[in-house]
Amino acid sequence: MARAYQLTDLVKLVRAYGVLAGTGDMERAIAGKISRRWIATEVEHSVPLSSLPPQLFNTQRGRDLLAAEMFSDQDIDPETIDPSKLDIATFGSQYLINTNRLPKLEPTIHAAVLAANMLLGVRLYGNHGLGMPSMTHDMIVATMLQGTYGKPYRYSAITSSDHEIIDDSYLFSWFGDDVASKVRELNDYLERFEAAIEAGENPDDPPSKEIATAVAAIEASRLRLTARAAGDQVISFLDAHGLAELEAKGVDIASDFPERPFLQLDYWRTRIAFGLNGVDHYALRDPLRNTLLMAVRDALDDPDKRERLSGRRGKAVHEVHMNLPVMEYYVAADNPNSIETVHLASLEMMRSLEKGRRKSLSTMSAHAFRISAIAERVLGRALEPLIVTLAMLHDVVEDGSARVTGYGHSLRKIQFRFGGPVAAMVSELTDSNVHTDGVNKAAITLKHPHLMPPQAQYNFDSFTRTNIKPTEADMPYTLSGIVIKLLDTVVSLEEGIRDPELMTGHWRNSGARIYWAERVRGAIVYPLIERLLLELKASQIDPKYKRRPHSVNSVRLQAGTALLDTTMMYLDLYVVQNLAIVALEYGLNTVERDTLISLFNDPNVNDEQFESRVLSDLLHDEKLVASVEDGILECIAHSTLYGKDATHNSQRNESTFKAYRDSTLRRQSIRRELQLDTADKLSALAIRKEQVLRKFDQTIESQNGVVKPSYANAI
Repeated sequence: MARAYQLTDLVKLVRAYGVLAGTGDMERAIAGKISRRWIATEVEHSVPLSSLPPQLFNTQRGRDLLAAEMFSDQDIDPETIDPSKLDIATFGSQYLINTNRLPKLEPTIHAAVLAANMLLGVRLYGNHGLGMPSMTHDMIVATMLQGTYGKPYRYSAITSSDHEIIDDSYLFSWFGDDVASKVRELNDYLERFEAAIEAGENPDDPPSKEIATAVAAIEASRLRLTARAAGDQVISFLDAHGLAELEAKGVDIASDFPERPFLQLDYWRTRIAFGLNGVDHYALRDPLRNTLLMAVRDALDDPDKRERLSGRRGKAVHEVHMNLPVMEYYVAADNPNSIETVHLASLEMMRSLEKGRRKSLSTMSAHAFRISAIAERVLGRALEPLIVTLAMLHDVVEDGSARVTGYGHSLRKIQFRFGGPVAAMVSELTDSNVHTDGVNKAAITLKHPHLMPPQAQYNFDSFTRTNIKPTEADMPYTLSGIVIKLLDTVVSLEEGIRDPELMTGHWRNSGARIYWAERVRGAIVYPLIERLLLELKASQIDPKYKRRPHSVNSVRLQAGTALLDTTMMYLDLYVVQNLAIVALEYGLNTVERDTLISLFNDPNVNDEQFESRVLSDLLHDEKLVASVEDGILECIAHSTLYGKDATHNSQRNESTFKAYRDSTLRRQSIRRELQLDTADKLSALAIRKEQVLRKFDQTIESQNGVVKPSYANAI
């Protein structure tokens, strides 16, 4: 059921982001839906430069990589580098790079982001610069959703057999009559449009200029994705499995220009769409015709020019983005808390993190979209555009930096485009090079006498005077920062719960996962949870609470309770999966695993009893050693009961595992304090835990060939 609060333009936009993340994140330009094996090769990890395919270094992106790594002390023009004269196989092993710096086929959800920003430009600046109010936000959302129609929504359930389908009923329930009707109308016309093209006929006139312009934006956005793929020549350096997938789909992988047929078709479709009666000229056709279409036409005429399609200055990518009216004319710094700024933030995120993949199935874009969707579900009426903008931008500087993606983003660039206050809030969420800063910041937040609204901490009337640097440890998190930090944690936990088999190396085992949850992320999240708890309790017991400086209103307090409930639920689901991993590492059967989980979560089992019944009786080191010998985990140090440098002769280090249990029991007491431990809520949590265990077992049993058939490389 859709929520009872008002279905605003912002709510519909954020829900659309969620649907995009849940339906199209496994789909790529040209390739369509890709296998989990393919996705596993894209998961973020570090590789030596010498391990990369030689074909990569013959591309512009490849030469850029060589210049940045092997000639980092020189201001060298990458075009002057001749890869054949470099002994990359020998000397390249010295350079470890993040795989997020490597070109990849873009997820198709980027096309929806582009189309939305194109249409927002039409709304604001179309009709000869006067604007086109009839290009409503509902029409923009309907355009974004068009490609999701008929697909399963993976976030509607933990297991695929229970996923909802994006159909008329779903759209009417969650987006309302107007959006759902527009999706259907647009879909019906697109079917006629495609049928006419396949038949070699001219499409009939669209029912309205808004539909005509939306179709043109859809086709141009698809062409932009294909153009980047052609410019980066991604197909030329895919591995054997990726090439086999494409060949099975009819791609001529042996061709010198395998992207050409797709580029030709999308170019032709866009030309036809731009010729439809009613397409806006000023804000759509003109800026794209003189950048995207011109560059693609040149590449089709002369394949040697295809590198101009991509790269930092490519005419089909960079110039398209920079010449979109929303990028050229809209001043986000003057409107930080608006839906238009949300759209612009989505474009900034997409163009900065287009190569970015996480340590799971998710792309960077889908991660931000998922945070936004959960924010809407949790915050309800307290949701503001500023929160969604932060969700879009929170990783842009950290993961869009030169060391990660090679893009070289910075807080100053955010300040230039979105203003000082937004940049300052992004800086809250950007990890500094000092890993303890976030922990110190969270500790200060816990001790602070009140929650800080961003308007109180940052000068919203200032564009240039805001002092910006990553994670200022001597300042508390603002309320907005707390919200995004907790929601970011929720989505990160969810990614691990849904896609554990895509984690690499030690992240597959209990040691890294539990240490991250307890000592790394937990060291930041737990104080924030406690600070929200203090605020909620103060609002209940202090009759003068509303008179306090910076007191939180009732709508936000209700949202805070929901945020705590959701965060704690995902932390507990992650605990259950981690305990299942521990059980597998120690060779426990199903009954023994259930006993482990029960004793771990039982507050009536004291520390002495836990040590005796769990650490001594259940978790025998002999079984762990046998698991190493059987290849279930790579080494004993990957288990949570041993340090990261441990050997078979090392003593156990049980401190993190015990602390993890203490944190789990603390959440139970918080639920009691907030009266969240009702029979219905506890029953729902128990059902979710069973679903997590069932999916985990299915993953282990399926051994679907994504990776090697052992636990250490397969869960």
